[in-house]
Amino acid sequence: MAEIRSSWAFSDNVNKIYKKNREIYEKIKDKATVRLISTGYAHKVYEVVENPEKLSDLELALIADNGNLCFGYRMSGNDIIIHTD
Repeated sequence: MAEIRSSWAFSDNVNKIYKKNREIYEKIKDKATVRLISTGYAHKVYEVVENPEKLSDLELALIADNGNLCFGYRMSGNDIIIHTD
């Protein structure tokens, strides 16, 4: 599988990176379930509800951010923090 890119908002070829992330997202989006649990300044927090195929944190973050990840993410315990700006 192609490599997922995170924190790419200010990179060269942003359209190409976004397209690749979306392609990967379309392949994995139904393999795990994440749920939004809170929002805050420039971030959203998700929890993993189901991950039967043992997807990586990066793959789960991509699902949480609907194939984007342009501003990146971080983990806090089992929660996924998606940076939105």
